[in-house]
Amino acid sequence: MLVIAGRVRLRQAELEETVRAGSVIAVASRAEPGCIEYRIAIDIEDPLVLQLFEYWESAAALDAHFATPHFLAFSEVLLQAANGAAEFTRFEVSKSAPLFG
Repeated sequence: MLVIAGRVRLRQAELEETVRAGSVIAVASRAEPGCIEYRIAIDIEDPLVLQLFEYWESAAALDAHFATPHFLAFSEVLLQAANGAAEFTRFEVSKSAPLFG
């Protein structure tokens, strides 16, 4: 399983459009084969920071995601909205379990 964690600071003027576009990509991505979870949220400590979390079954599923129209459209919105460099980290997970229980 792959986990993608991302963080990007947004320009205030682009916040609403980015949130709308984030909702579109999240729904569309969760419908893709191999997507386990796809969530985008605004940071509660800094409302201009967008946090992104994705869980994918395989690298092939993630690569296919990168070619989708909704990914390409959101990437354009995010590039325009970003106030500085985005940070995205890919984790390769071999085992997972509930934290408690």
